[in-house]
Amino acid sequence: MKLRKIPALLLAGAMLLSLVGCRSAQAASASGQASAQSGNSKSVDVLRIGTTKPADSFNIMTEDGSYGKMNYNSFCAAPFLELDNDGKIKPYIMTKWEVAADQMSIMASFATDQGVTWHDGKPLTMDDVIFTLNFLKDVKKSGYVKSLSGIEKINDTTLKLSFSSPAAFSTLNKMARFCYVYPKHIWESVEKYKEYTQANAAVGCGPYKLAGIDKEAQVVTYEAVDHYFKGTLTVKKVVVRSYNSHDALVMALRNGEIDAMYDYSNSLDSSMKPSITGTKNLDAGMSINPGNFQLVFGFNVAPTNDLSFRQAVSSALDYQLLATAIGGEDGEIAGVGIISSAVKGYDASLPKNVRNVEKAKSILDKAGYVDKNADGFCELPSGAEMSVLVTPQYNQTRSALYLRICEIIIQNLKEAGVKAVLDEESVRNTDYATKFRQSGQYQLYIGYTSPGVALYDAAFMYMVPNPNNPWGTCADEEFVAYYDKMMNSGNYDEYFANTKKTQGIASEKVVAIGLCWDKAYFPYRTDKYEGWINYAGWGVINGETWYNLKIKK
Repeated sequence: MKLRKIPALLLAGAMLLSLVGCRSAQAASASGQASAQSGNSKSVDVLRIGTTKPADSFNIMTEDGSYGKMNYNSFCAAPFLELDNDGKIKPYIMTKWEVAADQMSIMASFATDQGVTWHDGKPLTMDDVIFTLNFLKDVKKSGYVKSLSGIEKINDTTLKLSFSSPAAFSTLNKMARFCYVYPKHIWESVEKYKEYTQANAAVGCGPYKLAGIDKEAQVVTYEAVDHYFKGTLTVKKVVVRSYNSHDALVMALRNGEIDAMYDYSNSLDSSMKPSITGTKNLDAGMSINPGNFQLVFGFNVAPTNDLSFRQAVSSALDYQLLATAIGGEDGEIAGVGIISSAVKGYDASLPKNVRNVEKAKSILDKAGYVDKNADGFCELPSGAEMSVLVTPQYNQTRSALYLRICEIIIQNLKEAGVKAVLDEESVRNTDYATKFRQSGQYQLYIGYTSPGVALYDAAFMYMVPNPNNPWGTCADEEFVAYYDKMMNSGNYDEYFANTKKTQGIASEKVVAIGLCWDKAYFPYRTDKYEGWINYAGWGVINGETWYNLKIKK
């Protein structure tokens, strides 16, 4: 397929990217050295990736479309920090850091002395780094750096970052993968950054540069930067094609039209597993999903603000049926601590969820939820009729699955004597669904924690009141206090300990219910290339792919 040429304006900016690249006078990284030793003859000329994100936006400031989502993989945009396969931070543009003992500051070094250039040829400087941090804090008002209060330039490679609360280590972990450095010379004069569509909106200093766009065919081409400072790139060109469904994407994968799937947090549904297993030269790309589906209780309205009612709901659900509906044969009953066993700090000592309908009925009866009119459903303790609203997250790709989850929950609650109904308006109206969730007036909210959120914020982020994600309603002092301790931990050992404590409190208070621990499926072909590294819940398209993939021996 021949790609249309980028318009003249894009040629003036993006196509000039081929003239220069990000260079470094320093030695290649370990991964790059390993790749270089394998020889150029083993490099991959073209890696073809399939996604369901549209090729409709090319703005480094946003996360929209296939371009925006690909940048999560240290692609055109260069992140301050990356994450390894264990979810721990590692250097990138920020090369070294020293966190103060009180967690109120960081002394950080940056790659501003390593010959890095923007894709338009201008050098990366400390002015770019400072501009970016101020932009994230003051313009984007990013939750990733919400505690950043001061930026002091020490020299041309070093900054002292100060914080308004003991959140230094937490900020590093939040920034990793999702915060990129921006070119000041492009963005300092742009007023409405989200609406900016000029060609240079796509200029970054990552290992790949935009080289061609065919919006009609939904194909975007990227080329590797010469002599990139992180090491030798073994993948020389990347072509990303967008499909309108996972079915179409899998068919292209089976036919060899693409080499791998990447769709951020949208793993293939478990029902599609038969289409990617047992096929020659195709690996299902299965891993334990750090993310998970959960039922979140609304603490602002009755009866879900009543612990006894929440305990009854917890006992009423058919967890095996939910696990099968969500995760298929690989679905696992979740634990009472909610978060997946693949998450850092998971507490394996906590038990799994168990169904006991008679126990649910007994809890309701003792708490005053009694069927006074003999219609098979309990009334509220006040005697008023009780009808509990079940609201699924609006998600076009997973709409059928969310409806199935709601159907199971509504039937399970009926068997325990609780009348529950589907929030149909939230199913059909995305604007209403967003506003209703943010109002905090929901009762039973069925949602999903993405693998990205699960890595550090964890599922609990959706449960505590949070101005950056305004839908959590549980203001229980103990729960909020330990979540804050978890997020303000000074190192991974503290984080693990506080995460375990938070799981225990969430279980005791029945803040939410994990509905399943499922597997993620991001399939890829094995006939042409080797060196794939499958990140849990993420897949083989990640920051390591560019340096390790090579032609199969």
